[in-house]
Amino acid sequence: MDVEKKVNEIIELSNRHLSKMYRKYYPFIPERAVDDIIYSIDGKPYIDLYGGISIANVGWSNSRVIKAVEDQLQKFFHMPSIYYLDHMARLAKRLAELSPGGHLTKCFFLNSGSEAVETSIVISKRVKKKPYIISLHRSFHGKTYYAVSLTGQANWKLDLAPMAPVVFAPDPYCYRCPLGHEEYPDCGLACARYIEDIIKCEIGNYASAFIAEPIMANGGMIIPPKEYFKEVKRVLDKYSILFIADEVQSGNGRSGKLWAIEHYDVVPDILITSKALANGIPISVVIYREEYDEFLVPGEHYSTFGGNALACIAAEVVLDELINGLIGEAAEKGNYLIRRLNELKDKHDIIGDVRGVGLFIGMELVKNRLTKVPAKEETFKFVNEAWKRRVLVGFGGLEGNVIRLEPPLTIKREHIDYAIEAFDSILRDIK
Repeated sequence: MDVEKKVNEIIELSNRHLSKMYRKYYPFIPERAVDDIIYSIDGKPYIDLYGGISIANVGWSNSRVIKAVEDQLQKFFHMPSIYYLDHMARLAKRLAELSPGGHLTKCFFLNSGSEAVETSIVISKRVKKKPYIISLHRSFHGKTYYAVSLTGQANWKLDLAPMAPVVFAPDPYCYRCPLGHEEYPDCGLACARYIEDIIKCEIGNYASAFIAEPIMANGGMIIPPKEYFKEVKRVLDKYSILFIADEVQSGNGRSGKLWAIEHYDVVPDILITSKALANGIPISVVIYREEYDEFLVPGEHYSTFGGNALACIAAEVVLDELINGLIGEAAEKGNYLIRRLNELKDKHDIIGDVRGVGLFIGMELVKNRLTKVPAKEETFKFVNEAWKRRVLVGFGGLEGNVIRLEPPLTIKREHIDYAIEAFDSILRDIK
């Protein structure tokens, strides 16, 4: 069968049998992926600046991950957690040692970020026994019931009401301050201090936890000010509210530190992660303080495939790869990519803002820098034009006008340079 016919067949079958809820950016069919390159079904290489939505942190088809998984395949794929399992125990120990400050020493394994979010709420409510959770505007926490209830974007939860008991605080989006301030630090971290007003005015002493992404991905690659989480933690401690750090996307080395919350010198009470932890094999984990175990009962929470052997074995290798050099590479390459993007900003008025930490980078497009009107149509055109030039990027933000760059941490500098040249050409053509 020729390639064009095969492409048409796959697209036709997808349109006929897959849910309409799957969104496709363009007619791209990957066949294989190596390092920071995805090859299409016709054999053409594409530079991957999206990493499978921040999945392939240690590179596609990482040889050490493949070898570890192949070895485990010869033993067993999965065993239930009713047994004592070496692979789960080893990974839990490693994650405890690598948790912020080494203070989070208990782990519960699941399969997806949404499941981990749900479980973090289960633990919080069993510890604090209070109904409300505080979340942030523009946040994204998943698509299961409590996770979508926590998500601060209305478009993700249309027609799903009633939602779980959640109250929302203003997001720390300095480029578009929701409270109308010009810039940090002149704002006095008003968005963080506003959380205390929410407690006093809306829910009183009835919140179990506050949940936040240390860096907000889907909401627009939003990077809070340096002192933001310190001020938030001060308020939370005053009212004995737990802090859940949602590191599903920002964790696992992407920000130039293992956990993005480490940029803020704050230790959360609970940390959740998923996505890149096993480099594409489904796994998630909730890591929490040991003292919370006294509020939990064996068997009251369970995940059939949580702690899957293949995923745990892969995760051990991923953590080794990250600790032994890739985290440093993320910081170095991220600084270089941000500098090159700022050079484009100097040339193209459509770029309103460039922001990033490590290889967690957003480029916000606007119709006018003064009014900051979001350039939504231009952003979608940019994504498609980049694909035509064999560069894969994502987009996000509540207004749909932020180019998301989250490549494998193994991205080659020459591929960054090629992408910048492609971006320059695209931006010249977009009016």
